[in-house]
Amino acid sequence: MKRRTIAACAVTIIACFAVTAAATAGPDRATAPKALTKVTFMADYPRPPWVAQIPWVVAMDKGWYKQAGLDVKYVFPSTPADPARFIGIGRADITVSYTPDQLTAASKGLKVKALASVFDRNVEGIMVWKSSDITTPKQLEGHTVAIYDFPMAKLNWQTFAAHYGIDTKKVKVVSEGNYGVPLMVSNKVDGIDAAAPSELVDSELQAKQSARFWVYLKQNGIPDFYWFIIAANSDWAQKNPAAAKAFVSVTMKAVKWSFQHQKEAVDIFVKTYKKDVSPELATKAWAQIVKYDSTRFKPSKPAGWMDPAIWKSYQQFLTTKKFLTDPVNVDDVLTGNQFVSK
Repeated sequence: MKRRTIAACAVTIIACFAVTAAATAGPDRATAPKALTKVTFMADYPRPPWVAQIPWVVAMDKGWYKQAGLDVKYVFPSTPADPARFIGIGRADITVSYTPDQLTAASKGLKVKALASVFDRNVEGIMVWKSSDITTPKQLEGHTVAIYDFPMAKLNWQTFAAHYGIDTKKVKVVSEGNYGVPLMVSNKVDGIDAAAPSELVDSELQAKQSARFWVYLKQNGIPDFYWFIIAANSDWAQKNPAAAKAFVSVTMKAVKWSFQHQKEAVDIFVKTYKKDVSPELATKAWAQIVKYDSTRFKPSKPAGWMDPAIWKSYQQFLTTKKFLTDPVNVDDVLTGNQFVSK
């Protein structure tokens, strides 16, 4: 600090006392730190953590939510059905969830709003070993395929099979249980329903061989839909628009940073959950997320932006397939991208 004359110091001290007195005169002190907005944020899926959660783990580790004025309480659900349901009834403020879950929750009258898309593109599909005699989807006929029991998995499989003209009567479909990797690694089945950053890379690492993978995207018969979205309780979002926008902004910033700094992002994730996460699996799994989701449906739009037409088309698909029995007004679920930074 530069030296000052005694006179200058005296003037400064007097001025400081004046400012202090003014600042402490009432409850609305200009110098008081702004209170953080409390946010209960529920993860998309129960423990153990998985790599799709990397962006907000990075954001929490770096203190970005706090810097944006948010006091985030991060919790894991007990079951996969909890996130959409819990925000719908106000047990949580924000979650990251899936389009079918949000439409289903809305159709049951729950208070849900879709704020932004974290990742646009689906990363699930059907995997087989490259060493097998199955080189096309049609060749799944005469083989055993494990599919998860939940309705969306069954619908994706049926849609995929119809697209490729697979006679499902010639495919032995078995339950995938809670996790299909053991079935694949032990060669008890010829193919499984897999997510690229989960069962696919895990199977390859455990069996030390490469897989062939048909991802559930438009080229394989599955219509476009926003896979991983930020959703909020509608009452909370209405009362806390600035906090909702800040949460979206920070999360999308963390997505971009984690794509650009893959190793550092994975290192933060592994450090945070060192008892639950394999560094090798996390590295390869995050690379799969980057592979499929670094390109948006609408690249000219801001990250997180969602096209209502895609939502409406996908809801029509779900309704036609009787997955959704009570379609909703999609515009009531969406927010006009008002929480997405320009």
